[in-house]
Amino acid sequence: MGMGTGIGKVKDSSSLAIGFLTTAAYILYLKNIHLNRKVKKLKSERKISKNKKSNSQKNSSATDYVMREIGIISSPYPQRAGCPRQGLLAMNSRSILTLDDSIAKECLDDLEQYSHVWVIFQFHLNPIGKGKDKNATRNPQNQENGGGSNKFTGSKIKPPRAGGRKVGVLATRSPHRPNNLGISLAMVEEITTMNVVGANNKFRKKTIVKLKGLDLVDGTPCYDLKPYLPSDIVPEDILRTPSWVSVDDQLSAVEWSDEARSNVHRCQRSGLLEPLYPATFEEDNYEVMNAISEIVSQDPRARHEGRGSDTQQKSTYAITFSTLRVKFQVKSLSDEKQRAVILEVLRDEGDITAQAGSYQHSVGIRRKAEAEAEEKGIQLVWEFPVREGVTDGLLKLRDGSTYKNSSRSSK
Repeated sequence: MGMGTGIGKVKDSSSLAIGFLTTAAYILYLKNIHLNRKVKKLKSERKISKNKKSNSQKNSSATDYVMREIGIISSPYPQRAGCPRQGLLAMNSRSILTLDDSIAKECLDDLEQYSHVWVIFQFHLNPIGKGKDKNATRNPQNQENGGGSNKFTGSKIKPPRAGGRKVGVLATRSPHRPNNLGISLAMVEEITTMNVVGANNKFRKKTIVKLKGLDLVDGTPCYDLKPYLPSDIVPEDILRTPSWVSVDDQLSAVEWSDEARSNVHRCQRSGLLEPLYPATFEEDNYEVMNAISEIVSQDPRARHEGRGSDTQQKSTYAITFSTLRVKFQVKSLSDEKQRAVILEVLRDEGDITAQAGSYQHSVGIRRKAEAEAEEKGIQLVWEFPVREGVTDGLLKLRDGSTYKNSSRSSK
């Protein structure tokens, strides 16, 4: 019995030792697999990094230059549609450049001595990938996550006034360029400071430049200001431009309905257009009306909507000016000229059924939230205005909280 028990113990010890060896071997096997996978991953990452560096060198023959914003433009044009093609054609249009906190106010000393400035800016609302690699993104950093290359591929475009002719993109003022940079001329009205209420209802004093006749979308990043000088004028006897640039597609006249005229004054009196257009009770103040007339007279319709050609007289078009929605018709006259009739000007209520992320959809979400809050006796004050392409924090209030409503799940 004793011997049998001893043999059994030896067998148990041997089995245990074999078990330990098997387990150790299996652990080493797993570690080896993990190590091999790690080596393959590192090789793959090195290969990707090498390819990215190679592609970057291929896509750019010059050294990249990082620019920083000096401020943001606030304008009455929340969408590209309805933005004037040239700012000096809409001199009643007001804009504000709010200087970034990192730029000292002293940088603007003596700028008021100039009547006009060149504004260097970014076309920040270009459709993603247009004129670039089809997989390109707005943010170059996203290329690391498969965003594609920012190599410019759109060498030719069809300007709206060129009659369908294709021309080189650098021979146009198209926003779709190798670098999304633009330059625009504006009148300097005033340099001052403005109290801005930010997050948690905190007042902050910001340096601003009030401008007139600027043709930029609300929220445009500004990179620089350069004074306009007499030497910037090119003498007419040596000035040369293509014939299509001088094509006159401006509407011959803009008329207003009595209702639209009355509503413009009512909306301005209520403060809907502040801070660009302060509330006023002067009945003879036609600045907003003139600004809208200047835009509509440039025929803001898209080419597929009939821009520059005869259209069905019953067709109604709409643009957004600040917080107003302007509806108008274009009617043909007997002398082959066209005139616009502004039918309606009302507070922009947005469109909850519009494409998610669009300006009209975002406005619709806020209007729905405001209506819900009003039923509860609550007045909502938003932290920032609605801007095209900005959806994060759309329902964030000035006190730092976020309003909850059902419209966020709407289409």
